[in-house]
Amino acid sequence: MDVEVEVVMVTDAAARGGPGRSTIHRPRYLVAMDDQPRVRRASDLTTVIIGMALLGWSIASLDQTSDSTTAAPPPTTAPLPTWALSLLQLVNTLALVYALGVVVVLALAHRRSAVRDVLAAGALVVLVTWGCVAVFDQPWPAPLPEYVPGGVPPQFPVLHVAMVTAVLLAASPHLARPIRQFGWALVVMAGVAAPALGFGSVSGAIAGLGIGMVCAGGVLLVFGSPRGYPAVASVDEALTDLGLPLTDIRVDPDQSWGVRRMIGVAADGGLVEIKAFGRDATDSQLAAKVWRPIVYRGEGVSLSLSRLQAAEHEALVTVLARRAGVRVPEVLAAASTSGEVAVLALSRDGIRLDTLDPESVSDAELVHLWRDVARLHDAGITHGSLDPAAVRLDEGAPIITNFSIGSLHRRERDAQLDVARLLFGLAQLVGVDRAVSTAHEALGSERLGAAVAYLQAPALPTWERRHSRAVARELKALRAGVVERTEVQVPEPVKLRRVGPRDVLTLVVLLLFVSAFIPVLAGVDYEQLWAELQDAIWWIVVATVLLGQLVFVPQAASMMFAVGRSLPLRPATILQSAIAFISFAIPGVAGRVTMNAAFLFKYGVTPAVAVTQGAIDGLSGFIVQVIVVLLAFATGSVSFDIAATSSSDIDLWLVLAVVILLVGAALLAVWKVKRLHERVVPVVTSAWRALTDLMKAPSRALGLFGVQLIIQLAWGLMLSAALYAVGSPLDLLPCTVVVVATSLFQGIVPVPGGIGVSEALMVGLLVPLGVPSEAAMAATVVWRVGTFYLPAVEGFFASRWLEHRGYL
Repeated sequence: MDVEVEVVMVTDAAARGGPGRSTIHRPRYLVAMDDQPRVRRASDLTTVIIGMALLGWSIASLDQTSDSTTAAPPPTTAPLPTWALSLLQLVNTLALVYALGVVVVLALAHRRSAVRDVLAAGALVVLVTWGCVAVFDQPWPAPLPEYVPGGVPPQFPVLHVAMVTAVLLAASPHLARPIRQFGWALVVMAGVAAPALGFGSVSGAIAGLGIGMVCAGGVLLVFGSPRGYPAVASVDEALTDLGLPLTDIRVDPDQSWGVRRMIGVAADGGLVEIKAFGRDATDSQLAAKVWRPIVYRGEGVSLSLSRLQAAEHEALVTVLARRAGVRVPEVLAAASTSGEVAVLALSRDGIRLDTLDPESVSDAELVHLWRDVARLHDAGITHGSLDPAAVRLDEGAPIITNFSIGSLHRRERDAQLDVARLLFGLAQLVGVDRAVSTAHEALGSERLGAAVAYLQAPALPTWERRHSRAVARELKALRAGVVERTEVQVPEPVKLRRVGPRDVLTLVVLLLFVSAFIPVLAGVDYEQLWAELQDAIWWIVVATVLLGQLVFVPQAASMMFAVGRSLPLRPATILQSAIAFISFAIPGVAGRVTMNAAFLFKYGVTPAVAVTQGAIDGLSGFIVQVIVVLLAFATGSVSFDIAATSSSDIDLWLVLAVVILLVGAALLAVWKVKRLHERVVPVVTSAWRALTDLMKAPSRALGLFGVQLIIQLAWGLMLSAALYAVGSPLDLLPCTVVVVATSLFQGIVPVPGGIGVSEALMVGLLVPLGVPSEAAMAATVVWRVGTFYLPAVEGFFASRWLEHRGYL
């Protein structure tokens, strides 16, 4: 039977002519004040990191500029036209006046916390700027250089730029979005105007931007930023404009990310749930909306690019669920009446299931709920966050609510996740026996049994597994209950080989052997090597090592593309570090495949499929590496000078002979040793077949190979930076070829972590490219510390973290 539902969908254009539409809106320049929680945002940390990077680049540029100016005078540049200078002067003055105006507005509005943030950021700017002046022996900066008679000498950093940047960025969370965006534009224009007006060099202006960003971001990290949620008055006004006047509107104690929940009373006395999506909320910023689904993929988070889109999406899914015969809230309005707020109004009946006494919930009501879930899935709809908190009971009938991340594109794994999450929540509420028996009665053995693979801790939302030990026990009992009722076969998890004392002893012996063997192959003097490292540019060395830790992120993305599953980014990234640690016990690609399979098993992927899909990641990386090497040599971008190795510094032929011998031994062992052949060849064959199937999906294929290329280029950039730090710079492409060639041989040589083989081969490849042997070895040490030794140490703690939280 079709259910007729009347939904109010009002867009901006339609609302302007609607009845009850007010013609005058009060201008709002600041975010709402009522009940605004303060949070520490990831964007503020990003601001600090970007600011530090800009300041570091400026300092490095200052050193190079001072060296070059002692050798030759700088070239003169043509002066700008008078009109251009006048325009830049206007922009420069406007930025200062705007910053002062923002401070005055905040003070007049009695925003004491905002004034405190701005003044603290300004004070920090003064201290940091004076510190830079003292350290780098620069002239003392003038606060208002445009008003100094006769002009001022170039400043480093430019205090004017730093102050404007710090004030506007520190005030930005307290400002409405248009005011905030105009302030950001003025910050950029002030940075451009300063060098053009002669207040400082380009590096001085960029240093000012960096200092302002560091100070403002640091202050906001310490004190936090207001959420910027829409005020109750704004929501009340919007609902009145829509012809839905409510009384007693109040903030709901139960809040969630990205929306402000409120409760109101309709004219007939019924409760109405209001979801308000505010323009000025930090959760509504594009960067936050893009970042959160990436980090918390598979944990009830979705991406919507506009406030109205989020409201309309939930309204549409709710309406279609009602048409499928499922009892859901009635949609009263989903609209945006202004540029400030979009609202979704829903009827609110009954009592939330997770707040009821388990004895008051009958088995008939639970069976009714499970049948509604089946109807939902049969209609091609999945809920995405189905748990007892999303269910309300009204006169014995369940009402499924909160379709904010519901999907109309039904996939089997999403439907099974719905079942698994609701089953786990009901087991905690009414017990395992009642939850399993009612689900089995409504769904049957096939549907219920298919959800067993997802009864794993990582498949549950974070808030449901905060106490991992208790959750592990409950899930074990729940899986046993489902297996007993449905007689489904549960696949055995992937068994990991642990790093034991024998592996540690082997590693120590291997390191001692390498320390004696490398000087024979590469002719490296350890005293000269230490001298090279002492004379290196250490901030570049530290940045190189840190870059090696950031490569974990694209590695995690590569695994996601290979698997085609929604996985949260944080544990997937931490897994990459754990793989470096486990490679002590399982050398080569086998360690990565094994760890990936164990991790994916926790997300409902059977071991056989997980091993195959995990191997795609390694196989795609191998293909990209081969293509990079072939293209580099085919285009003539890289050429090795064998004559450069004719000296006694290094015997390249000996290095190549040792590498070829090791590679040949590894291939022969895989081909002839039955145990190795049976373990390696079937995995590679199935991975190749799976890769050919993946190529039929262009988005996954481009994503997988694109991310793999980014990984190789990042490693090449690390080696190039390390060589620059030790005084022997080399272009990115030759460095990438060296890294790729080293990784290719390392992956098939049965040596834990490629210890010794990687170092010797990398040095042997760098010397023919014109790099002195000691510098090559020093850069290799830095590269290996950033890509293997430090990640392996981190991996020890990472593997413990993953095991403790049930990911392995």
